[in-house]
Amino acid sequence: MIKKVGQFFFTFLPSALVFGLQYLAMFFSVGISSLITFALLSQNPSFDITSIFYTLNHLWSDLSFNTGIMIIYATFSTAIFGIWFYTRYDGIFVQKLTSIFHPFCILGILMLVPGLQYLSTYIINLTAFLFPHSLQVYTELLEYAGMTEEITFGMLSYSILLAPVCEELIFRGVTLQQAKKCLPFWLANLIQAVLFGFFHMNLIQGVYACFLGLFLGYLFQKTNSIYPPILLHMLFNLVGTLLSSYLPFGTTAFALLLWFLFGLGMTIGGLLLFVAGTKRLAEREKDNVE
Repeated sequence: MIKKVGQFFFTFLPSALVFGLQYLAMFFSVGISSLITFALLSQNPSFDITSIFYTLNHLWSDLSFNTGIMIIYATFSTAIFGIWFYTRYDGIFVQKLTSIFHPFCILGILMLVPGLQYLSTYIINLTAFLFPHSLQVYTELLEYAGMTEEITFGMLSYSILLAPVCEELIFRGVTLQQAKKCLPFWLANLIQAVLFGFFHMNLIQGVYACFLGLFLGYLFQKTNSIYPPILLHMLFNLVGTLLSSYLPFGTTAFALLLWFLFGLGMTIGGLLLFVAGTKRLAEREKDNVE
């Protein structure tokens, strides 16, 4: 019993470590940028301490600098949690694609992406309706992170490539696997999804991230592989970053209901196809053993 309790509390360690890594990445970037700025400006005969503060303040408020911090954080987190996942939870990184992705699985993921995008949008709108201030906080956060109409290459790389890999290793690779040691899957999956939502540090992102996290955890459970949730996460972020403004919705009650049912149908259909694909893979593996 004591061991189970210890394993339960250990489930929250990755999330705590993530926040620590974010601050370390920030302090590292601030420290290095301060040293470089001081070294460069000190070569100028008209050098004074005021110019250093002005230059650093301008640099630290730049979106590219903040994007750089996020990239540094994601790179170090990927390495740390990748090793953690591989050594403690028998994570498998070298796998044949044919052993993970049946055509039905791929098609299921492709259906899940627009389905979850639509359902997430309805969740965002409902949350904003119930908590109006949360939408303003969410919008300001996106602007601060550089997620505007003119998205930079660095932010695009982070959002579509680095963040999905990093976050899947943290929450599905480590947190979920640790929670499963002491809890049934459904509860372990719920806890990691809630932690995934809390990680985003604002209500609107937190609610739909929690919703998405449930599906990501389920994909991992059905395949015992980190790659299906990574793929879904990448495609979800790709559509959300570049194509979300092009998704049709409409403003009439009929259109809103229609697109909600479309999102729900695509999500259910995608899950059914994905599960069918995992069953085909299991049957193929069984035949190969026999």
